[in-house]
Amino acid sequence: MARVAVVGVGAIGGYFAAQLFRSGHDLSLCVRTPFDRLVVESGEAEQRVEAPVLTRPEQAVEVDWVFLATKAHQSAEAGDWLSALCGPETRGVVVMQNGVEQVERVTPLVGTTAVIPAVVLCGAEALAPGHIRHHGYSELKVPAGALSAELEALFEGSEAKIAPQADFVTELWRKLLQNAVASPITALSGCRLGVFRRADVQVQGAALAEECVAVARAAGASLGPQDAGAVLEGLAAVAPEMGSSMLYDRMAGRPLEHDAITGAVVRFGERFEIATPVSRSMLALLAANSAAAERRAARGERTEGDAGEKARAGRVA
Repeated sequence: MARVAVVGVGAIGGYFAAQLFRSGHDLSLCVRTPFDRLVVESGEAEQRVEAPVLTRPEQAVEVDWVFLATKAHQSAEAGDWLSALCGPETRGVVVMQNGVEQVERVTPLVGTTAVIPAVVLCGAEALAPGHIRHHGYSELKVPAGALSAELEALFEGSEAKIAPQADFVTELWRKLLQNAVASPITALSGCRLGVFRRADVQVQGAALAEECVAVARAAGASLGPQDAGAVLEGLAAVAPEMGSSMLYDRMAGRPLEHDAITGAVVRFGERFEIATPVSRSMLALLAANSAAAERRAARGERTEGDAGEKARAGRVA
């Protein structure tokens, strides 16, 4: 039995916390909004997780493993949690966030503790604090190595699958490719993924995908035009009522994860001198929307967005 903490118990963090509990570990849930217990629905089944819910970093102690499942832009806010949870005996911090810069983002917050980036394949939604519904998929892709073998053992007896990747860079950029197409288009249009059945939207999606693939290849990922095409076909084929996390964040008036997704494409494009005009335009609009959401939140204003929408539809990104 290992001592494990999950920081950020939303849809993804909550689901994988339940899997760690199922594996029999000593689990702590580190949250901002307290709840009585974690409940995860999956089909007709319901799992109740009896684990301490911590709301202040000073309540935490050093653990063997930390799973960071906050939004990418909330990483710095989790710094006090990470300082309290990480120590000489900590095996690693598994970062379950979007983007391709997990290691660079989190390493300054954890000192010498190993940072393991993870590509999350999991359909889950948060119905309320501590109440998660799982729709399908339960996989974490991680870099192959000694720590990946330990992670596989950590999830023994659960429904989660740890998938070590010899070419993790490609898998990381493959996930970003999907997000870099789906997230800005759904968030800025206010439409669900059914919008990708429009020919004019497919044109915009193709432009975003082309830019992302070019940057990804320069960064060492083995992606090509066929991967861009597969993403566009996949988005047009999913249930039209599904959406993206960024769409739901915008509808709820929350700050957006634009910097880790679209911002990454633009930053790496600048690094490799690759033009990303469509992504850059999307980034400016997303940044403006996110800044407005932050101002409204600072004033304590309610939004016209429907924060409950996420409880009525799944997501793919």
